[in-house]
Amino acid sequence: MGDVFVIFKVVTTVTDLDNSFRYGIKTSGVWHRYSEFDLLYQYLLHTYPSHIIPPLPEKKLSTSLWTKMTVDKFDGEYLEHRKIGLEKFLHRVASHPTLHDDKIFKEFLLKGEEWKEIADSTEFRAKNEGFLRGVAASYQLKHCDPRFSELRTYAEELESRINAILKVTQNIAAKQRLTYNSYKDLAKTFSEWSTIEKSLGIPLQKIGHHLDNLEGAGNVLLLEEDVKFCENLREFANYAYSLKDFIRKYELLQYKIELLESTIESKKAALFLMGKPEAGEDVVSTEGSKAGITKMFRPNPQQREARRNKLHQELSEAEEALGPAQSELEQFISEAELEIKRWKKDKFASLKDALKMYAKLQLQHSQQGAQCWEAVKAAVKPATH
Repeated sequence: MGDVFVIFKVVTTVTDLDNSFRYGIKTSGVWHRYSEFDLLYQYLLHTYPSHIIPPLPEKKLSTSLWTKMTVDKFDGEYLEHRKIGLEKFLHRVASHPTLHDDKIFKEFLLKGEEWKEIADSTEFRAKNEGFLRGVAASYQLKHCDPRFSELRTYAEELESRINAILKVTQNIAAKQRLTYNSYKDLAKTFSEWSTIEKSLGIPLQKIGHHLDNLEGAGNVLLLEEDVKFCENLREFANYAYSLKDFIRKYELLQYKIELLESTIESKKAALFLMGKPEAGEDVVSTEGSKAGITKMFRPNPQQREARRNKLHQELSEAEEALGPAQSELEQFISEAELEIKRWKKDKFASLKDALKMYAKLQLQHSQQGAQCWEAVKAAVKPATH
């Protein structure tokens, strides 16, 4: 039996008339695996180093934020959460002022199985691959721009705060769900009671009906809360990973400069030492076998000259590489400043809308409860003697 996996259908509608003629379609539907979404993310990450790439939904949903605590990747609700997260990812990329116009992204929306080959043909991973291979998994910068240090701290705290909010709000939602389900049981009890009452029979049936409606409407609101509030917060918790990827690109550029500067300093120091009298000429004894050993391991003039030439070459190469590396970092920081401002503006608008939606939904919970009990009171009033 072959591997079993989930594929997601990506439906794209071209609303611009010129683009519709260019691509020859108005609406297209293609299928992609999660791994292909991840490949698109990696492509954008490598191709647009000074941009904050929208996050993908986490591959394994954290059980602390998942009320069912499911680990089954084929669970219907789990897949629905992943689908919503992938939709958000595509919408964010499509609304980004730069990313939306990327050719490979457009191909992703229009091509199915063959898209992976198109993405791989760009060889996007080759950029900086040689340098990255030589960088240790952990490294310490001598100098770090405080703006990026602050952004890293913010990303970590943002993730922590949002996860804390999600944990509490989902605990509240779980209790609300339990209450609504209890109303369903209460509705059944009232309906059963109505069968033995004459004057109260119809009012009791109406009370059961109103409580049934309250249970159904309440659970619809809880589902809407999960989609319109919790999913938006989860997205920005996941943005912590995107921000860390973004900051790491700055750190690698800075680290490259520091390596070059260290190389230049060490080569200059080595050349300076080579310009002094040979070490040991005035202090090493020439008596006995020690003198023979000292001469045996001391470089001859030809070796010293070859060593000096090599140091000059390595120094020249490092000095030549330093200028472009500094220019690359300056350009990255300039573009990154604009990108951070754009992201903060989008984040403010999105989170403000999410919080307003949460308040609106909580009001609707209260309003539906009040309407239900007003209806119960009205149902009982005519039967009062």
